[in-house]
Amino acid sequence: MKFILQTLVFLGLFSLSSCSQKDIAVERNTPNYALEYDLYIHGGMIVDGTGKPPYKGDVLVRDSQIAFVGKTDQTKTRAIQILDAKHKIVTPGFIDAHAHGAPLQDNNDYLKNFLRQGVTTVILGQDGSSPNNEMSFTNWLAAIDNHGTGPNIAALVGHGSLRLRSGGGEKNKVTQQEQGKMEALLKSAMEQGAYGLSTGLEYLPGRYADENELNGLAKIVGAYDGIISSHIRNEDDDKVAQSVEEVIKQGRFARVNITHIKVVYGKTRTQGEDILKQIRDARQDGMTVSADVYPYLASFGSMIYLYPEWAKRKSEFNEAVKNRREEFELFLRAKIKRRNGPDAILISRGQYAGKTLQDVANITGKRPEELIIDFGHSGPSTAHFIMTKETQNAFITAPDISISSDGSPTMRHPRSFGSFPKILEEYVVRDKLLSIELAIHKMSSLTAQTFGLKSRGILKAGLAADILVIDLKHVKAGTNWTDIYAQPSGFDAVIVNGKIADTSEKSTTPNYGRSLRKHRND
Repeated sequence: MKFILQTLVFLGLFSLSSCSQKDIAVERNTPNYALEYDLYIHGGMIVDGTGKPPYKGDVLVRDSQIAFVGKTDQTKTRAIQILDAKHKIVTPGFIDAHAHGAPLQDNNDYLKNFLRQGVTTVILGQDGSSPNNEMSFTNWLAAIDNHGTGPNIAALVGHGSLRLRSGGGEKNKVTQQEQGKMEALLKSAMEQGAYGLSTGLEYLPGRYADENELNGLAKIVGAYDGIISSHIRNEDDDKVAQSVEEVIKQGRFARVNITHIKVVYGKTRTQGEDILKQIRDARQDGMTVSADVYPYLASFGSMIYLYPEWAKRKSEFNEAVKNRREEFELFLRAKIKRRNGPDAILISRGQYAGKTLQDVANITGKRPEELIIDFGHSGPSTAHFIMTKETQNAFITAPDISISSDGSPTMRHPRSFGSFPKILEEYVVRDKLLSIELAIHKMSSLTAQTFGLKSRGILKAGLAADILVIDLKHVKAGTNWTDIYAQPSGFDAVIVNGKIADTSEKSTTPNYGRSLRKHRND
């Protein structure tokens, strides 16, 4: 009953005065009416990010911080700008636990694909790939502030990038000297403001890291109270538990996060619940283990996912094509079948973008496995439809799993443009699988807590003024597989560091995001 009443309030169909006030925690202090505020958000339903029930109230912003949250006297409050939030919800800006993008490249549109879906902070440097290339973290963060960014940016160090820079590359095992160099590079980045380490254990070169290598790096991360966010070694239904356990073991040394958690080929909710139990049991054993998930059923990546272990490296691929082609094709044929067939692999870049592997086979007259080899080592980027809603909903609706997009400004996947509004549109309003307060919590303060963003994720006086005004009745993801770049709707105001951002496609106004550094009050 409580959930129904709250939903009616959000949609403007029920008066808050009809609800019990017992569970509604409203700040009782009074704003300073002698001050003039920069921004006054008036008359909205406050969903503060903590998971507490919503309440009707106002938000005052001064400089780049939240100055007050609660009830105000409108006749006494002075502000440069006033936003009417009646019949709307007011929430913290969303934090994307797993995002991609090159913020110093102008074709990334200042990462505004994230802003348009309410994301005011992104965590970059995912899947083992550092975002700063050869630049020091300090110089890269300074360059972001000089160049400008739509959302705030926090970053991880990529394990794969450390391997390449240390000389370890794609070796089966790094030397003691290479391990020492990786640890020194990681330590330096952590001191310069990185929030932790990312690993891509399914990718090159991360897949060649052994337990000793990973534990050595985990100890450095733990020494700086950072986090390891891992694309685990194998997400297939028969390997995922083992792969999750590998990352949990690193939890002896540092906080760990299973990123874009999924069960490939999963068919039942129980399969998802089993992985959740594994994570929660690890917490009971004293480790800090978290996870995030995106709300789509297709992954995205290169063709290397499909190759046998003996053809992953480029040199191995070329050798297999030259001397083991028949065997290679037989493996690919079986792999494609297991991954729901050639109709479930969508080409996302290049000449055949928007067509399935089966479509291209029909056009060219070539067999799917023949096409994959002819594309070359990594092939074009592809979306793989390999998950089911039954399994993934276990993660999406879990109260302790954050929401992410795993998207980028240039990725041809709806998750890049609609992950966060999709949660509101489908899971809150349409299917009622999440209460609004839990959904907002999973998209804001839960993620902030996971990654150590101490001044964001909650609507609270003294914290950064990253705020959304959302018309919940009109929230739509917009994007879909036939119109990937369609824009979301329902976000009436996206406020970053106290400034209302222009999220229009052709915006030329200033960008208000900035780089964030761990161990500072960011």
